[in-house]
Amino acid sequence: MSTRTLRILLVANDGASAGHVMRVLAVARGLSRLAQRRGFTPALLLATTSEAHQLGSEQVAVVRLPAPVSGRRAGLTDVERRRITGAALESVADAFGPDLLVVDTFPSGPHGELAGLLSSGRMPSRAKRAIVRRSVPREVLDHPTLARGLERYDLAIVADDPFRDETLRLPLRTAHVPSITLTEPADAENRDAARARFGVPQDAFAVLVAAGGGADQEAAQCASRIVKALPQGVFPVVAAGPLAPGAGGTRVAPMAPWLAAFDAAFSAAGYNTAHELVKAGIPSALFAMPRPFDDQAARVRRFADASLAFALERFDEEGLREAMAWFEAGPRVELPSGGADEAARALLDLVGAT
Repeated sequence: MSTRTLRILLVANDGASAGHVMRVLAVARGLSRLAQRRGFTPALLLATTSEAHQLGSEQVAVVRLPAPVSGRRAGLTDVERRRITGAALESVADAFGPDLLVVDTFPSGPHGELAGLLSSGRMPSRAKRAIVRRSVPREVLDHPTLARGLERYDLAIVADDPFRDETLRLPLRTAHVPSITLTEPADAENRDAARARFGVPQDAFAVLVAAGGGADQEAAQCASRIVKALPQGVFPVVAAGPLAPGAGGTRVAPMAPWLAAFDAAFSAAGYNTAHELVKAGIPSALFAMPRPFDDQAARVRRFADASLAFALERFDEEGLREAMAWFEAGPRVELPSGGADEAARALLDLVGAT
């Protein structure tokens, strides 16, 4: 029995973190699983500016686009880089002929890179277009970077934070799904294997210290302050994010399958890591880093109010003592899983792959 090939083009761009590309990779995994069950052969192509080290291990073909930082480092002006990126995306779509375009967060790209593709006719007429988003602060919802080009999409997939005061509403057909993370607790390694991976003694109280994707020096400094203020007897593992330069810290991406190694965690409150830690049942102290389209401080407050995490507001010994005391009780609420699979289901229904 022959199967039809389903051609899916994914686009995600990142700056100081890797959340956007990890989210579309999670959706890609869900699409691959579900498409095959429905009798389709998925062909997955990711176009991204992300420089995350993990991309080569995923079952997607990757087209690397010049990121703003690397473009400037290479001597390109921002105008040149955007022109090159836009032309590359149009050529990729022209050559690939996708049935489905899946874009994370920014409908026309963070710098307008997708505007030409959306209006040029390079996409096949049959192709459907979907935007995937986590929660964004209400005050920036109408920001041009988030709003421009939305009218050209057929579906929005929204993975809200838990316990938000209001649901994110967009002016197009919307599917709300649980948090989308690259892995789920069912995919995790057991505690013994995870501890062996990091060289953690079996009887040690081990804490993960994570500061996001790795390209934010301020977050890295916060992680360093936490390690220095940890009490005696604690075994710290500092995670080097997928964008971290050099060899400092422990480079494991994704980290979620190995979280059973830890008794607690101190982490920046990025969407992916915060949800992964709570899903894994790891008592966590979260701190906020400034991001233009992600209110991490609000996420810390929501998680703390719901007893999902401890709000870490100071990085001295007293602040860490308070966090350690909270760890003894740990998370009291479980988060629903399966967001990537629910997103994949809505996307396959959109293209009629039933």
